[in-house]
Amino acid sequence: MQVKRPLLRSDCRNEMTVRFGAPLMFGFGTDGQGVLPWLAQNLSALFTILLSILLIAALAVLVYAIVRELRRNAVFLDPIDVPRALDTRGCSPVVVAERLLDALLAMQRKAPTLKELRGIESTAALVDLQVPGRFSLQAIVRYIHRLVRIPESHIGGEITCEGESYELMLRRRDQRSVSIVGVHRNVDIGNLLAAGAEDVLRLIDPWILAHHYFAQETREQPPEFTRTLATLEHMLRHSDAVERPWALNMQGICLMRQRQLLQAIERFRDAAAAGPQLPFIHQNWANALDLLGRFDEARAHRVRALEIPARTANLVANNAINASLLHRHSQAMGLARRALALGPENSRAWSAWGHVLFGLHRLEQAATASERAMALGARDVFWSPPLAMVYAALGRPEKALAAALDEIERTGETEEALKAMGFARLAAGDARGAVSNFEAALANAPGAGDAAYGKADALLALGEFELALAHYERAVAIDPFYPQAHVGWAHALRGLGRTREAPARFAVAVRVDGAYPPAYRGWADTLIALGHDAEAKPLLDRAEVVERRNRAPLPLRSIPIQRRKLG
Repeated sequence: MQVKRPLLRSDCRNEMTVRFGAPLMFGFGTDGQGVLPWLAQNLSALFTILLSILLIAALAVLVYAIVRELRRNAVFLDPIDVPRALDTRGCSPVVVAERLLDALLAMQRKAPTLKELRGIESTAALVDLQVPGRFSLQAIVRYIHRLVRIPESHIGGEITCEGESYELMLRRRDQRSVSIVGVHRNVDIGNLLAAGAEDVLRLIDPWILAHHYFAQETREQPPEFTRTLATLEHMLRHSDAVERPWALNMQGICLMRQRQLLQAIERFRDAAAAGPQLPFIHQNWANALDLLGRFDEARAHRVRALEIPARTANLVANNAINASLLHRHSQAMGLARRALALGPENSRAWSAWGHVLFGLHRLEQAATASERAMALGARDVFWSPPLAMVYAALGRPEKALAAALDEIERTGETEEALKAMGFARLAAGDARGAVSNFEAALANAPGAGDAAYGKADALLALGEFELALAHYERAVAIDPFYPQAHVGWAHALRGLGRTREAPARFAVAVRVDGAYPPAYRGWADTLIALGHDAEAKPLLDRAEVVERRNRAPLPLRSIPIQRRKLG
């Protein structure tokens, strides 16, 4: 008969104690063992497990990196053969290839890629420099390529001496054929490699090359866009259907700059058919219609652009600016906040926030947002922040002039840059120069309501009240939702001695935009001039309330309203 050992037993002092054994990772502990002896016995086992986990993780990362490299659409840049004279001066084949790649990357950094704009992968190939004997992940992938006979595409070539100049010939080589990419001759190696980099870009990413040429050719007077349009034609012939609307849209922009407006509209129509999900095509279409004076059609296309949902920070920011220009300030604010949520460091999102705040007359905050956009690299020809106009409205003419000059240097004499310079000059007291700038801006964009009232403001400052009134009426006919145009109209009436007509126009300004303090103050001053002091007092009080509200910064994110529970 077995005798069961009791789990609890009394010791010599007749007290009950409990003993237990701590289990080890491999085996069992002994009675009375503590934590430190247990760790000592299992330390090597724990170390082995952790090391195994790290090795497995490292192997997984390596496999992922290799698979990713294998899936890349890469073109391999081989070392460029050079004459012995260049080699002895330090321009070895590898160095020349590296400098060509540097020139190519510099162009890519300055232009927005389709991936950035669309938020999806572009079909453009990537360029890898192939250096014999150098060990890297790319070298491993190339070895796998050759091992399993995956087709590769290489770009190579040579530089030869031709008299006092050098000639660069680049070739593309794959398993089936060899073709010439480009031939260039120049006395300067740097210029020669820059031309070669353009040839490589035309082959792998014509979109970037088109932007590179556009930035250069937009400064020409008149702009011809010869290289830009040729590159876009190449893109349309060789790119896939996804990139087609982008190329057509850019063609339309070039034609619009050349004042070939009917052809530009045709391009925008084709682009909208090829990419119905791209709102900015309708925005550009509207700009072309503005130039033809078809303002109602232009507004319809801007509204259509807002109806198309945008998904990337850039496209949402474009819609925010468009909504602000349509005076849909609540919608614009929501879109700008969404763009900032999608891209907190996105320069176009901050530009949109600056446009929205400027439209809401929150000038100090608009200046801060526009400065942030510029600090983040906002150099876009079409959607740069309204920094000069904000500074002018704040009464800072020196900063306004500097910002306007900077915009002209960056983008050329576009309607936006000319308009910015007009407001900057007006703030600096140069009303006659401002008239000239506004006239040039309106010649480029007849549908710019702010340029129209800006010219009227300048004429008003010159004492040309009849002309100013006529231009205010024109500004209101173009866009009736700018309160500045109605306020200026009222001041022109006062200048003409028609003071009794002015209060009705100030009332229209307040009805159009209740957040514009000069409308209340101008109305109150006019009533005081007419002897109606009692009626002026509430307007002055309201002006102070609006000014205080406009100085309070708006939050970057909308604040949800929490409903109080009942009961």
